[in-house]
Amino acid sequence: MDHPVLMTGGSSGVGEATAALLLERGHKVVSLDVKPCGNPKVIHHDCDLSDPAKIDAAVAGLEGPFSSLLNVAGVPNQAGPEVTMRVNFFGLRHFTEAVWDRIADGGTVVNVASIAGNNWRKRRGLHNEMMDVAGFDAGLAWWQAHRDDIDTDPYTFSKEAVVVYTMKLAGQGLARGIRVNDVGPGPVDTPIFPEFTEDVGDETMQYMVDMVGRPGNPHDIAEALVTLAEGQISWLNGQHIIVDGGLMAGISGGWKG
Repeated sequence: MDHPVLMTGGSSGVGEATAALLLERGHKVVSLDVKPCGNPKVIHHDCDLSDPAKIDAAVAGLEGPFSSLLNVAGVPNQAGPEVTMRVNFFGLRHFTEAVWDRIADGGTVVNVASIAGNNWRKRRGLHNEMMDVAGFDAGLAWWQAHRDDIDTDPYTFSKEAVVVYTMKLAGQGLARGIRVNDVGPGPVDTPIFPEFTEDVGDETMQYMVDMVGRPGNPHDIAEALVTLAEGQISWLNGQHIIVDGGLMAGISGGWKG
């Protein structure tokens, strides 16, 4: 990887751990985040992914090319329905499309989804319809017009959308040898862990944590993101890779009653 790695959300949580691991492995890191970055080795650009104009302004200040793009930034439901969709999907898509030509041929894109995105097939038709609507504002208008038809919360829908978008973008990348995958973390102990606990309830969260012995930590997810960013698995493309300590296997395999 001769070029810098570009990422969003490098100032805290999983993004911060990912940036640190990339630097440890000798990569230059450029991060866009609405929060200040405490790591002086990271080249930081202020950017609010909920605002397409601010995304465009930040992109104008990027030089490239980049070996990899990691879309890590995200918010929980507590940010509000519209902000959740703006940041988690429409901002991610707008930013990715804006920098697509600056990703080096043979490079990688890694999106952070969630185990909340695992059931994307249940709403595949809605996701495909939304994907066909080009542009941030038009996409958001589609979601606003259809939100009553979507039988799940905005966070879950946004993360399902990331999974579907990953698969679509992987096909687009074939012509340039760009591989695109996403990581679906299970419960991770980050600053927004309490918000996710509030979403699912204390009892359910404790059940999930007990299933695998502990919640994940940011480094657990960073390891997967860096492996994919570096392209260490050469024929892996368009995949939703669950990194949850075995939680989904435990639920399906009946590890606990």
